[in-house]
Formats: sequence, structure tokens, C-alpha cells
Amino acid sequence: MGRVVLIWIQVVLFFVGLLSGGAGAGLATGGAVPDDETVLPRASEPRTFKDAAELLTALEIADRDIRTFASEIRYTRLFEIQGDVQSRLGKLYFKTDPPRETSASANDSGTVPARRRWVAVRFTEMIVGGRRDKQEQVWVFDGEWLVEKNPTERQFIKRRMVRAGETYDPLRVGEGPFFVPVGQKREDMEVYFTAEVREVGDGLSDAYDESRDAMLRALSRNLEGTVQLVLTPKPGLRQVQDFALIRVWYDARTLLPRASMSIDPLGDIDVFELFRVDVNEAREKIGADVFSVETPGAGEGYHIEVMDETRR
Repeated sequence: MGRVVLIWIQVVLFFVGLLSGGAGAGLATGGAVPDDETVLPRASEPRTFKDAAELLTALEIADRDIRTFASEIRYTRLFEIQGDVQSRLGKLYFKTDPPRETSASANDSGTVPARRRWVAVRFTEMIVGGRRDKQEQVWVFDGEWLVEKNPTERQFIKRRMVRAGETYDPLRVGEGPFFVPVGQKREDMEVYFTAEVREVGDGLSDAYDESRDAMLRALSRNLEGTVQLVLTPKPGLRQVQDFALIRVWYDARTLLPRASMSIDPLGDIDVFELFRVDVNEAREKIGADVFSVETPGAGEGYHIEVMDETRR
């Protein structure tokens, strides 16, 4: 599976399990982000955690009341060797089935089926070197199929990621076709990562690159009121070989993510941020067509590829 798919999986890992209830952060990469008008779920008082185990346990149920949300998204990639910075701006959509926790939901084997989850990301702009251009790219995951659609280049790629009728959670570490290190059970996470709770600004500086240092410090200033979880992959495990380090910042009141950062083995950094979050359609309804994975018709001029990743 190519790097572009792994980047999409990073988007999925940030949003599909635990969703943002915070106001969003700002990484100064050029191009303004709209003033935040987040519609929040009911929040408690800010919480503190004595260690990562306590935080991971709390995170397992942090998204229990969330059924849908929509938000603006910014994905920023900082390249270590070239020193380049690229950002994509767009919109994120998510919905999920209600929790299935009762015995009435169990199947014939006595297990409770995993909740079905849909995610769609529509990037509309790209910023490189301070230049802002229209560039549309759409990703949709409906619990079985992962679709990449590029309307400009008329390309459509459809990948089956989960076998039809499967009841296991495709996002759970060790079960699915790819690994997502957020929204997991504590015991699963501790198999693959060493987890720590750190100060909010830890890791958000760069003593060797002035421009990168300024961007990271700007992000730090906008993450007040969060708690940072740092995940260090344990050596020799294939499931986490694409990560050198992962940082996730959670709102201290809602325990839902505000931003995430991952560093790959080459030193490249991926940052995901949310803005104008709308939880449970408090502001507006999400259209059913947002999550469509239908293949374009023959007359629409798309180059179409369909593949089955479950056979690999």
C-alpha cells in the first residue's frame, strides 16, 4: 500500500475513534483559518491524570455520545530533508452507529458486532511556500470501502479494506488491515506503545530550524487547556513500523482530540487540526451523499481502479 494511503489512514486514526470537542489549534503555515465557531458537547471541568494508563482508560469511553460531526480540517506536512512545508485545507465528516453494548446486540457467537463508522474528507485547497491554490481531493471510508477521488485529474480509486459481513473492528490494533493508534483499548495500546503524559508544549520546538520552530511554537500557544499523550512505538513490531513517535492533544474537559502529530522514521512530521467542530449535527445536517462510495458512471470521464486489499 502506497504512502498516500498511509497518509489517509493517519486521517482516519485521528478522527474515527475519538473526536474533537475543542476549539481547534493553529499551526502558522500561511493562509488564514476561519474564526472558530465550534459547537461543543456538554463539557465537564478540566481533568488531570496521574499517568498515561489512567488517561488511556478514560479515552475508551470519551466518544460514547458522539453520533456525527463535521469540521474544518488542516493537514500540514513538514519534510525533514527538503525543509518544505505543505498544508491542505478542507472539510471532515464523520458518523457512527450507536454503541452496541447490550446482550441483545450480540450475534450467534455471543460477541457484540463492532459499530459501523463512516468518514469523509474533502480537501479543497493546498498551500505550498505561501502560495494558496484550489486543489480538490476526496477520501471516503464507509466501514468496508476506502475511496480516493480526484475530480481535477478525473481519477477514482476504490479499495476494499474490510471483508463484507465481517464483525470485527477494522480499526482495532492487530485485527484490521491497517493500524490506527487512536481510539484503541488501553490493553491493546500498551502492547505496541510506551505511553506517557507530557506537558502541553513538550516537543513543540526545533532548535535547528528557525521557521519550523516558529510554527511549532504557534501550535503550542493554541493548545492551552489540553493534555498531551505521547506514544513511542516499541521496537520490532510491524504494526507500528511507520511511526517513530506520535503525539495527541486532548481537550482537558471533553477528553476529545484537538490536534495530533506523528513523526515517521525519516523525520517527516504530519500534523492534523480541527476547526469549527459541529457535534451531533447541532448546526446543520450532513448530507447522505457525503459518504457515498459509488463508482462514477462511464460517461463521467474518470479513470477507475477497483482493488481488494483484503486478499493481500
